[in-house]
Amino acid sequence: MMDIALFFLLGIALALISDRLIVRFNASFDTEVEADAEDGDEPAEHERKQLPWQVAPWSDRLRRGVVLLLPPLTAVAGWRFDRPVDAIAVSLLVAGLLICTATDLLRYRVPNAITYPGTLLTLFAVFLLAPELNDLLSATLAAVFAGLVFLLMAILTRGGLGLGDVKLAILIGAALGLQSTYQALAIGVVAGGVIIALLFVLRFVGRKQAVPYAPFLALSAVAFLLTQGPVFAPL
Repeated sequence: MMDIALFFLLGIALALISDRLIVRFNASFDTEVEADAEDGDEPAEHERKQLPWQVAPWSDRLRRGVVLLLPPLTAVAGWRFDRPVDAIAVSLLVAGLLICTATDLLRYRVPNAITYPGTLLTLFAVFLLAPELNDLLSATLAAVFAGLVFLLMAILTRGGLGLGDVKLAILIGAALGLQSTYQALAIGVVAGGVIIALLFVLRFVGRKQAVPYAPFLALSAVAFLLTQGPVFAPL
């Protein structure tokens, strides 16, 4: 019970930090869009249209709602993992995935500042904490496999999936390893397809309207992290 309480408090701290990071990332993305507009670049269709939850006050409510998931999720991590170092590493991964969820929902962007260092730190954690050396190979192959598959999907869908989704898939592969990566990503893809189809039927989005896809991948990965464990601390 003590671990659960401590990790709930850790989740509160991570929620406050994540909230500030999301605001900063979104401001940075807005600056990039404004700079492109000043240079005469035509904004993409999804940058011209805002979805209902991207407009204030719902945008602020959504951001806060996402980060408020962190305390209960980190408490679950503290309960599920025997070693505190594993629970801390998983909590940080969950925080990174939720940040990507919020920024993609609000700005159609997945921050490189999360995916690049997140992937490297995850592989480093596998190297230090994994019970077997082969786990590092599994994590590396899963990251490469996920990246290639989603890059191919991005090419075939002509922008339906972005490079941010590709980088997020690489991070998820590094975290989950070969055994769980394809399952988590498959569930995310299917869930995304179902929700997007529902939004289309309800006329929240049009045929050419881009819809954030990273949240489905990220939340599926969070579920696998807390139920199956990462490659460096399988449950």
